[in-house]
Amino acid sequence: MTIRQTTKDDFANSIMKLAKTKSVDTIRVREITKNCGLTSTTFYRHFQDKYQLLVWIYNQRLEALFSEMGGIATWNQALMAFCTPLQENRAFFMNVLKNTAGQASFRYKANDYAIMLLVNGLKKYNGGKALSEDIQFYLKFYMRALSEAIIDWFLDGERIPLEEFTALLDAAMPGPLKPYLKQNGSQ
Repeated sequence: MTIRQTTKDDFANSIMKLAKTKSVDTIRVREITKNCGLTSTTFYRHFQDKYQLLVWIYNQRLEALFSEMGGIATWNQALMAFCTPLQENRAFFMNVLKNTAGQASFRYKANDYAIMLLVNGLKKYNGGKALSEDIQFYLKFYMRALSEAIIDWFLDGERIPLEEFTALLDAAMPGPLKPYLKQNGSQ
């Protein structure tokens, strides 16, 4: 069965190809669109900016991993899944992380997306009830810290094996989150 490539995939392939020879911060939307034969208008129908495209690339792989695993059974599996897309496309994500900055950048948008997914998942697990303000604070705090730790680990060459690294991230979880993130007896 042939899977048809979407317009978003065209933009993703375009920026990934350009990123092989250019720093991501120097790539412009018009280059992305010209490289794949589409227009800027089409680009902006799908993405707010190139950073949103970069996050979409990461999230597509992350969502595929979650799907391949049949969902995430343990928090440690989720932590490993957050790292896997970086490892699978090392050169591209090294370029992305070293050459984007600011609150509109890849790292912030990817983290915001992960927080949203987690909040929605926990809300669903919680019978549709909203999470308390305290739990939302701890969740956002922990996810921001995880994001920065994962980026540092990745940019530093993954000196700690993935399993050990994710165990450290798991151990750093704030106590109030444990009933939410360590459900079903998962460790």
